[in-house]
Amino acid sequence: MLFLAVFCGFLAEYQLEHMIENLRARQYINSFIQDLKMDEKQFDQLIPAFIEKDKLLDTFLQKIRGINPATGANGTYKYIRQTFAYPDFVYTDRTIQQLKNSGGMRVIENRAVSDSITSYDAAIRYAAIGISEGVKDLRVPVMLLSFKLFDLRCCPELGTSVSPEQFIFPEQGDLLTYEKKTLTEYFNLVQEIKRQFALYLLDLKFLKEKNKQVYEYLKKEYNIE
Repeated sequence: MLFLAVFCGFLAEYQLEHMIENLRARQYINSFIQDLKMDEKQFDQLIPAFIEKDKLLDTFLQKIRGINPATGANGTYKYIRQTFAYPDFVYTDRTIQQLKNSGGMRVIENRAVSDSITSYDAAIRYAAIGISEGVKDLRVPVMLLSFKLFDLRCCPELGTSVSPEQFIFPEQGDLLTYEKKTLTEYFNLVQEIKRQFALYLLDLKFLKEKNKQVYEYLKKEYNIE
């Protein structure tokens, strides 16, 4: 009888611990779903922004092609910030960090669920590396060349804390140099930046779709409305 009582006590304790871990797992999943919703909002804002940026850079490249002493800057001043200014995606990783740092991933017994979470996290971080190694590495050379080409005395707001949206660039304006080599180098850099932004746009579209898939899967798996 004593053995039976001890054994039953062990089973009850095990069952209680199992219930607690299931509850913790569900809390993590609920929190992660909220993170997915926040990421989704960012994708809905960023994707149209990068589509618009692609169009602006395409126009910028056409205008650079048309630059000569007769045309002046050919209306390129208002596009120069498009080459290095872009909205950032801020990954909502509060839950994934908790899962990693507290060992919470072990309470998610469903391997497919934990795989879907880690796969999404890996995809986000891979895309972040892409934009870092792509566009950010090009920002310095394109800025240095723009300083050789554009006379920024036309826009004193650049040296203040005024928001970039309030900058007023000249419609036409002149360049500091019309040297073909410098213009060609600048064109090449802008074109490469456009390509990197286009690749990042593809990443954002992929991540939005992956976000949706993981979101729908977790809701179904845990019967969450």
